[in-house]
Formats: sequence, structure tokens, C-alpha cells
Amino acid sequence: MEVREASLKKNCAQVLTLPNPTCSGSIERWQLRPGLDLVVHDVRFRETITINRNRADDKLHLGLTFCLAGQIRGTDSMSKQLFQFERGQASLGVIDGSNSQVEYAGKQRVSLVHIHVQPDVIPLTHPEGTEQLPGALRDAIVGRDSPLKTLRDRQFYFHSCAMTPVMSATVQQLLHCPYQGLSQQLYIEAKTLELIGLYFDQLFSTNSLRQQISSLKAEDVDRIVYARDILLSRVTNPPTLLELSRLIGLNDRKLKQGFRQVFGTTVLGYLHDHRMEQAQQLLLTPGTTIAGVAQQVGYRSPEAFSSAFRRTFSINPKSYQLQKR
Repeated sequence: MEVREASLKKNCAQVLTLPNPTCSGSIERWQLRPGLDLVVHDVRFRETITINRNRADDKLHLGLTFCLAGQIRGTDSMSKQLFQFERGQASLGVIDGSNSQVEYAGKQRVSLVHIHVQPDVIPLTHPEGTEQLPGALRDAIVGRDSPLKTLRDRQFYFHSCAMTPVMSATVQQLLHCPYQGLSQQLYIEAKTLELIGLYFDQLFSTNSLRQQISSLKAEDVDRIVYARDILLSRVTNPPTLLELSRLIGLNDRKLKQGFRQVFGTTVLGYLHDHRMEQAQQLLLTPGTTIAGVAQQVGYRSPEAFSSAFRRTFSINPKSYQLQKR
């Protein structure tokens, strides 16, 4: 099935408005620089449909996707490999001349930020860049340039991980850009590059993090996970680090070091990110007030909460509430 779109210009982006008989919503396309494009999807299909996506050329791109809502399933036509985007997930795929079939579930909102980038725009094709790549990704990118390989020989590559709190915050900052005109273009490009950097940092650190975690005793990992559970159960009245370490039976040094190894951030950083994500959801609940949300996520004053929210997402809570409703 083909979806036809009507387009118009909005600031520096091309906005594609989808027809009502098939679906509702919009797609914004930003051509940030040669070889770097940003696409923001916010659509709702009236019924489950499968769309054939045909590539116009076989130029190699990397596709990074940050899914905020909904679920999409797809199949690579050449390799017959399956891939999937779902809420809270970030993913990386290698895109070339092969086509794909993508299934959108009906009656659900699909919201995602998608980045197309050619490898030479970022230093992935440089020797120092390729050395850091996981083997499968390196083969998928560098191996495709071999004159002995045809399109059918090329390898399918897809990797996904949970969006980190920093990724989530950066996506929200990108979607709620406070600027217009040239400043907006520069801000959007900077946040797009930041998202690429965050994803690759997560990709590069995965093996190292696993090695670090494997160096911890299984009992210590269980205690650190228990510490996380205590934090989440006491968001409005969290324990101090010393109290938390006593509750789980580890000294505060082991707690701080182990928590960063297991969750990739500090205890306080994890609590802050959880509070902000919880606040985002609460702000969308009809009838909620800024003061009420602040109290529910553990802030004693609405002013302190508003400042923290604005530092995290580059938008104040009231503006976020009005934009999303």
C-alpha cells in the first residue's frame, strides 16, 4: 500500500500531512546537511496496514530510530530478517538499496524520531572510527564497499537497546526547540548529532559495561538492583545514600561504584531521570496541576520542579502540558 502525502513548509522543515481516509498525523523532514536528514513521525493509522518502502538508490545510510510511542514491525526484503521499533527503544540499522515491508498497527499512535546519516558524515569510515565498531556493524559498513560483493551479498544489520534517560531528554529537547529560523536549524542539527553520539556511546560501552558487571558478584548485583527498587518505591521521600547502603547491606562506596556499573549513571542521576519521566506522564493526565505533579514526583516547591524540568527538557512544564494536550 502506498501512502500519499501533502506537503508544506514550516520554518526550516518540510511538513507532510497524511490524508484522513488512511491515517491522521504528520511527518516533518529536516535536511540538515548533505548526508544528514531528520524525520519526525507522529501518525495514527485507522487500521493495520503494511507499507512497501522502496529505496530510490543503493547509497549506504545508517538509520537511527528513537521510538516514543507505538510499535512498528518490518521485514528486510533481501535478507528476510525481521526488525521492530517499540516504545522506549532506540535502534540502529544499515540502510542500502534493499527494500522493506513495514507494518503499522491500527488505532494506535506511532511517534518516533528517525535520523538518516551517511557514514562519511561522521568519522565511522576513518580507520580510528572503524576500529571501535562492533564486528558485525563494521562488516556491514566497510564490507559493502568491496567490489566483489553484490547487493545480495550485503549483510543485514539491526541493533536495538533501551533508550537511556539522557537519550529521552535529548529527544524531548529536539522536539521542543525554543528557537526559530537559523537558530532553530542550528539547534536541531546539534541535537541530532548529539543523539547520534549518545547512541554510539551506548553501543561502544555495552561490551565494556558487561565486562564490568561480570566482575561484580551476583549477590552484589542483586543488592544494587534492590537499591534501585527502593528508590523507585520512595520517589517522594528517597533515602540518603548512607541509608540506602544500610538497607541493601553494601557500603556506600560499593553502592556508588556498583550502581554506575549496572545502570550507567549515579544513584541521584537515576532518581532525577525517573522523576522527570514520571512528570512527563503525569502532566498529560487531565486535571493535573504543576503543583500537584511537583508533589507527586518528590519536589517540595513547584518552582524547584519547574526549574529541574526546564533544565532537562528545555521547556517549562506548563508549555509542555499545553503542547501535548
